[in-house]
Amino acid sequence: MPAASAPRTPTQPRAHTVVTPVAPVPAQSTEPVELTGPVQLLEPAPLSGAAPLIGPVRPAEPVRPAEPVRKPYPEPYPEPQPFPETRPDTAADYRASHCGLLRALDGAGRPPLPPPGSALEAYGPRLGDRQPGGVRRRGGIVVPTGRDLRTGKPGLTFAAELARDHDCYLVVVLSREAHRADFPAAIHEMLGERLILVELDEVHPSWSPGLAGSGDPIGVLHRSNDVGRKRNLGIMLGMRMGWEFLLFLDDDISPHDKPDTLSAENLAHALKVMRLDAELQAVGWPLVGFDDNSVVGHARPLAGLPQDIFISSGALLLRCSTLMAFFPENVYNEDWLLFLMLLACSPNYQRALAAGGPVQQLEYDAFCPVRARSEEVGEILGEGLMNLVEDHGPGFVNLMSGRYWKRVKAGRRSLLRRIVVGVAGKPVFWAANEPAPTTDRVVVCMNTALQTHGEISPSALARYTRTWWRDREVWQKVLVRLQNEAHDETPEARIADLLTSPRAVGPGAAI
Repeated sequence: MPAASAPRTPTQPRAHTVVTPVAPVPAQSTEPVELTGPVQLLEPAPLSGAAPLIGPVRPAEPVRPAEPVRKPYPEPYPEPQPFPETRPDTAADYRASHCGLLRALDGAGRPPLPPPGSALEAYGPRLGDRQPGGVRRRGGIVVPTGRDLRTGKPGLTFAAELARDHDCYLVVVLSREAHRADFPAAIHEMLGERLILVELDEVHPSWSPGLAGSGDPIGVLHRSNDVGRKRNLGIMLGMRMGWEFLLFLDDDISPHDKPDTLSAENLAHALKVMRLDAELQAVGWPLVGFDDNSVVGHARPLAGLPQDIFISSGALLLRCSTLMAFFPENVYNEDWLLFLMLLACSPNYQRALAAGGPVQQLEYDAFCPVRARSEEVGEILGEGLMNLVEDHGPGFVNLMSGRYWKRVKAGRRSLLRRIVVGVAGKPVFWAANEPAPTTDRVVVCMNTALQTHGEISPSALARYTRTWWRDREVWQKVLVRLQNEAHDETPEARIADLLTSPRAVGPGAAI
């Protein structure tokens, strides 16, 4: 780098701009010219491949003097950049928090909590309480699981204790490595007939909502996951049973040590709040401690960047109604996409979501390259749509264009590169067909995510979001049909038989 020039002394001339003069071009003469001898007119030759010139040839325009060339005095060269910085795009760039979309479960406008030590009934209703008429319960608990049940799953015990205290049914939807034969005997003994185990492979095909987005290539890019399908089955079951509310819990969730964590009492309080506030559609308890974030969300603090925690489906109370959205199948951030559709369809999107106190989850390998690759599509979709709904409310559905997704992708790539430089202290990048020059797991994960961008086009993202939004109409027809089917008041003890049998398919029913 050239050394900087010494400070100017009073005897030195003041720095100024050098102007290079340009010689003026003589003006064209307007005096008549006397011609001597015969004059021969020549036809201009036509340009190759062009039509012959027609009419008189216009004289050439006079040449205008060029603008002076301004040359600043030389200054030290700037530091080289490790990668081209994109201009900040506040509408499309990653945001550290979206919690402005959440309301508090307690505080102003909410019913006060009773004194500590009060009976459960003082906090609010139980999920197992009967609705007016004395047949249907207010709700139930659903746990989707696909992991080996022979290794401890604290979320199952936690869900069973809540079901016991709320006198409601616990429905566990099993798939993949989770099998009925391995289910903990202690939970069987705790709940008896109020425990329902359902193998996903045994569910009748008529319980499929038939959503077109489930087969979109973007949704299944580097990812195969059935948790969205299992949660959709839970919503459909809640509608079919005539429940008012449905609590989702993951199998690795447990209470936090803070007093406002999810408990039998705080669940009753949340039910009371939702019954009093008809505009509130969902209450989530954020997963804190080992924070519930993506690979990139876990990496940001390591690069000195802020990162907040949003609610998720790990501990989520939903209102069962025909307004309820669905979980897109396969794609990551399926719970955020449910929230976004719910915000767009709710009577008042600014009052539709609320957050309770924290819960905690088991730790896992946060910096797994396979996980980073499988999350990238859902991260782009979730973060981009969250920005839109924050800025435009329900009108965001008209702005999901390919041009917007191009901007979101540009900001995302800039973020991934910034994390690499922040963690490694220098740019460390390589192509997908090259060996990794480092073993730093954060750097490897960020590069893995970057390498997937060649497979994710803005037009494909726009197509996926259009399909996702059109699936809303299909889903709402399914919910209306299930609501009508609920009139037969099937008892909860027959849930397993109900899910493994054909639905009463008729006009407008799901396939």
